Amino acid sequence: MAKNLAQTVQAATHRALAARERLVRQYPAWEAWRRQARDLKARAIDHLEELISRLKENIEAWGGTVLFVQDAAVARALILDIARRHGVQTVVKSKSMTTEEIRLNSGLEAAGLEVVETDLGEFIIQLAGHPPAHLTAPALHLNRRQIADLFSARLGITCAPDPVRLCQAARQNLEGRFREAQMGVTGVNFAAAAEGTLVFLENESNLVQTMTLPPVHVAIMGLEKVISTLSDLEYSLRLLPASATGQRLTALVHFLNGLKPRPDGRQQAFYLLVLDNGRKRLAAQTEFKEALYCLRCGACLNVCPVFQAGGAHLYGRVYPGAIGILLAPYLAPEGDISDLCTQCGACGDICPVALDLPEKILAVRRQSLRYRKIRILTRGAGLILTHPSLYRRLRLTALKIAGFLAPNVSKAPILAEWFRFYGGDSEKGAARPSWPRGRGEFPEERPTGPAPEGPAPENRFQEAGTGIRHIRDLETLAGFLAENCRGSLWLEDHPGLLPVVRELARQGVDAHLARDSWPAEVDTAVTVGLGAVPESGTAIIGPKSWPAAWLPFRARRQVVIVPPARSELTFRDALQFTAKQGPALVTWLTGPTRTTDIEKVLVLGAQGPGVLEVVIFSPEA
Repeated sequence: MAKNLAQTVQAATHRALAARERLVRQYPAWEAWRRQARDLKARAIDHLEELISRLKENIEAWGGTVLFVQDAAVARALILDIARRHGVQTVVKSKSMTTEEIRLNSGLEAAGLEVVETDLGEFIIQLAGHPPAHLTAPALHLNRRQIADLFSARLGITCAPDPVRLCQAARQNLEGRFREAQMGVTGVNFAAAAEGTLVFLENESNLVQTMTLPPVHVAIMGLEKVISTLSDLEYSLRLLPASATGQRLTALVHFLNGLKPRPDGRQQAFYLLVLDNGRKRLAAQTEFKEALYCLRCGACLNVCPVFQAGGAHLYGRVYPGAIGILLAPYLAPEGDISDLCTQCGACGDICPVALDLPEKILAVRRQSLRYRKIRILTRGAGLILTHPSLYRRLRLTALKIAGFLAPNVSKAPILAEWFRFYGGDSEKGAARPSWPRGRGEFPEERPTGPAPEGPAPENRFQEAGTGIRHIRDLETLAGFLAENCRGSLWLEDHPGLLPVVRELARQGVDAHLARDSWPAEVDTAVTVGLGAVPESGTAIIGPKSWPAAWLPFRARRQVVIVPPARSELTFRDALQFTAKQGPALVTWLTGPTRTTDIEKVLVLGAQGPGVLEVVIFSPEA
């Protein structure tokens, strides 16, 4: 069982490392970005109180409520109080490690509320009754056959052990839950104090439905997620998706700085909880405060030999791996897991904000009570190694001890993996795990030769899986919209699209404007975009009123029509442009929705459109 678990985790993490490596080789400025992101995070942590205060002021200015939370118990009590005040019975959640940290699900369920995880990986482990096995891929420890068996046992669904079929089954099971729920709970990836803007990254489209459809939205974040301005986000927004999933950007990035309208015309209630839970104490520690710079990408887990032996469950804490070792003594409940490190050093090389994780782990060990005996032993070993004749005499005794330990070490799976890895195979002929062998080395064969420059910016839409077209006349545009439509064709009620609707009617195509009503499912949804970013293959949409805001959520195919004047924004320009679109919910779209939550295998159309097409429309005069 332990061997199968290790193989499942290793296969998934190696796919993640390979995807990251392919992309990073196209980024000649990667090291400069790491330094910039680190410096900006350091400044934010040094001015934490000031930035949090400014964030509160700006969010409350646009109608949100900001609550500061000391610990997990207070956080659970506040969220339960919000739920009771709004008559909540059902809660939908997107993936959030902070909610795992405060044990939110069990707290709400104990009070009689139904909690539904909507991220595919979280949905799977909720059915299994397991804690997350990874920061970004919660079901990393389960293979496709185990998941198929789980769906059969818990949902009564007979499904082939195929990631695409399993994803479709989960999506069908979750349909309707977003509209039924009275409250949505999300995490937060970044919070820009100057603009009062919260930033959310996702791939599946479940997060935007969780934060938009229920009448109440509660977001919870650790106080370290605050940054000064949206412009500071440029480097982290490049580094985080690349390190986590090997993408230039996640499929969706949402920027929220205003209350969201609902289908009934009322505004949604919004609450932001800012959690301490030991973070301020950590921020005051000069030697260790850089742990708060972490972006939660999970790259240090993917490269860690200990993690690959069995995933996050080995650590017994919410935050595993190298970053978990640094957080454990400070984030409640406090603990010491510093022995779960081989000091291979790979985590320091791969960290996107250049945290010196190996050295910091050594510093934690120097303060660890459990390492006193080990330090005595290592000093003794050092003395022996400095006297070769003594070492030779003791070597025979050491081999006899190893022979005695080998049959018993298998009782502890992680020790068995370490023992085999370092040369003491307890099973004759046992294959060693294909773990990283040293700092910066990956199990996959590295490409040779000069690093490629990457595709030209105009081709990065295609790289992200997005169709890109330039169209100059209404007749061609209408024909394109109807060409691949397999069912209902709905367009945003926008003045610029009225001539398109008339042209579609002239061609005999039945098209609908999203006004007072809209269907539960849409084949093709057409919306007007605000701009496009060629260097990442991104289209920008929003703000929109209902029902146009609903259209892309359940469409098979999404078409975004972008004006040529804003079709060549740089990454930095796009952030500045987005900052001016308030109060609003603005979304960046980079390819169709997707998931890799099952064995890190890519599945398109996770819980939103499986086809995304961008049209640069410049009608002839």
